[in-house]
Amino acid sequence: MYYLLKFLRKVLLKAPLWICFLLGRTIGLFFYFNGKKRMVAFKNIRLAFPRKKDSEIKLILRKSFDNFGLSLIESLIAPRIYKNIKIEGDENIGSDGGICIGIHAGNWEVASFVFAHKHNLAVLTKQQKNKGVDRFLNDLRSEAGLKVCLTLKELIRYLRKDFLIGMVIDHGAEDNALLVEFFSHLVPTPRGAVFLGKKFNKKIYPYFGYRKKGFSHVGKIGKPIQVQGKDDKELLRDINRLYEDYLRKYPWEYLWYYKRFKRKKDLDILILSDRKMGHLKQSQALLSFFKEENYEIRSKIVEVKYKNRLARFFSDLCAFLTYEGWFNCGRYLSLFVDKRTTQELKNSPADIVISTGSAVAPINKLFSSSIAAKSVTILRPNIPLKKFDLSIIPEHDRVQEDFAVKIKGALFHPINPNDSAKTCKSYFGLDGVKKISFFLGGYLDEEKKFLNNLGDFIGKLKEFSLNKEYKILISTSRRTTEKAEEIIEKELKNFRNTEVIVYPRRKNYDFVFEGFIFLSEIVFISSESISMISESLSFKKPCVCVFLQKQENKHKVFLDSIEKEASFLKSPYNIEEIKPKASSLFEDNRRVIKEAIRKLL
Repeated sequence: MYYLLKFLRKVLLKAPLWICFLLGRTIGLFFYFNGKKRMVAFKNIRLAFPRKKDSEIKLILRKSFDNFGLSLIESLIAPRIYKNIKIEGDENIGSDGGICIGIHAGNWEVASFVFAHKHNLAVLTKQQKNKGVDRFLNDLRSEAGLKVCLTLKELIRYLRKDFLIGMVIDHGAEDNALLVEFFSHLVPTPRGAVFLGKKFNKKIYPYFGYRKKGFSHVGKIGKPIQVQGKDDKELLRDINRLYEDYLRKYPWEYLWYYKRFKRKKDLDILILSDRKMGHLKQSQALLSFFKEENYEIRSKIVEVKYKNRLARFFSDLCAFLTYEGWFNCGRYLSLFVDKRTTQELKNSPADIVISTGSAVAPINKLFSSSIAAKSVTILRPNIPLKKFDLSIIPEHDRVQEDFAVKIKGALFHPINPNDSAKTCKSYFGLDGVKKISFFLGGYLDEEKKFLNNLGDFIGKLKEFSLNKEYKILISTSRRTTEKAEEIIEKELKNFRNTEVIVYPRRKNYDFVFEGFIFLSEIVFISSESISMISESLSFKKPCVCVFLQKQENKHKVFLDSIEKEASFLKSPYNIEEIKPKASSLFEDNRRVIKEAIRKLL
């Protein structure tokens, strides 16, 4: 590679400048069509300029890659274009040297060559992965009169000799780097320049450069920054503001595919809701796991409403056809969802988009792709799992793909169960007597058998509560039929140990489920309610799955998977024979989810 680059340079130094220019534009175009780099650049521009239209972002993106390609060629033909590079503010630099800082914008490399003709200049460089490329670049720097330093120790040696030293400040942040705002995002920011300025009493000179036309550049040396007596974070924030202002004026000068925001410590998480409470709870559970990580989280929920069933069908088809780097797919969202949803999505910045269920999965994929966000789906969608950055699928769905992260049951994360319990006590006027709870779902088939078994179980539950002196807390679900509710009403409404009955189809309370479980010593749940059983096991309360009907397919697979963690109660419902079991479902799911989140981030 070293000799190839030397040969290429030799050719370009003699070639017409228009050929060099054309080659630079071609290289820029080549990088532009690299889907991964284009996606990173698109996302970073959107993070910096959230209010810009897609058309504006794409223009910046294209010009940025153009400039990058030209900058590569300029490094090879630098002696031919020195006369085209104008440096303003050179008089700001003192005779005692100092620290010249810059970012990956303009042609920092060639500008340093020009500086080396006027000042004693040493630069801190990062070793390239390709040894040939690294050797070639260092040859160019040395030829221009630069002192190349690979370590901070070498750089300090030149600083002591009153050299001007050059450092880029948008990469190489140490693990314990300060988190400083850059375009309103918390990013690790290297403080090497500030540290050296304070330690050796040197001024910091910010450098800004932009392309005027073709191979002509203007470089500007800003006014010196005094570092003594100021807090490091305050100094770094001031420096970042200088470069924010510069990039607002010349956004296409920055190397946007450079991963400036890769380690940012703030996240915008968008939840797409299909208006199903159970699905929303699972999305919010995942959000709670994200909040346990060391990030500043901003979250928002958008309810998705399709225009019609046909739009719903075609959204799946369009999402299936998406590919990495296809940002134009966002323009099709308005074909599938109503105006309110479209407008809300336009006003929703996101690093991560979460959805649960197949209904909103295609909108997740289309929207996340259009803004270069990561997509997370919970439960099996209608489109391939590999389309998403993370897929969380229950084991009972029997998905074979390696792309899936598999959990037991439904995803759940207790939030404030103690607060829910206090609210239940206050709202329903509950006393301190020990309690049990019963949660009833709906029948899958054979309604008559289901209702007969329900009546039998309630009789045994009443008997058990009297023998053990338990008060009973009861809640049905939205799937519970009127006939089942009539049996509950008839058998338990006036029963002396019944403390409260809640019918969510009539009025729903978001604190009831967690509150009832937290207050209960034993929790009884009808066996077809996968989500309620999963949530109950997460509280480590003795959970009894009550079989009121035959379980098949995914319900049977799920119940088989928790046989060691939950007790099963079948007809004739001898509750006294039940032995409580310890559950590790929440810890197992938590471990799997946390590992998946860390990989995603």
